[in-house]
Amino acid sequence: MKKNLTKKDIVKHLHEELGFSARSLSQVVDRVFEEIKLALERGEVVKIVRFGNFEPYKRPSRRGVSPKDGSPIEIKGQKTAVFRPSSTLKNFINN
Repeated sequence: MKKNLTKKDIVKHLHEELGFSARSLSQVVDRVFEEIKLALERGEVVKIVRFGNFEPYKRPSRRGVSPKDGSPIEIKGQKTAVFRPSSTLKNFINN
């Protein structure tokens, strides 16, 4: 079974490794995520050296088919984010 790493797990690991209070570390982790979200909202690329880039991406609108009656429908484009891992991260995962 796959295990997920949650924000709570990250805070716990940082607390054990660094010794800072879990409450302070939770605030720091929240703030880092918030800064990433705000940058993406502004259309900026977030580059984290030796980890990867988070980039805003606009999915174009496209034609689809309604599952109810099979009639053609227009699916609106939407904003999303993509993550592109760095070569360092790819190499780490693959070794």
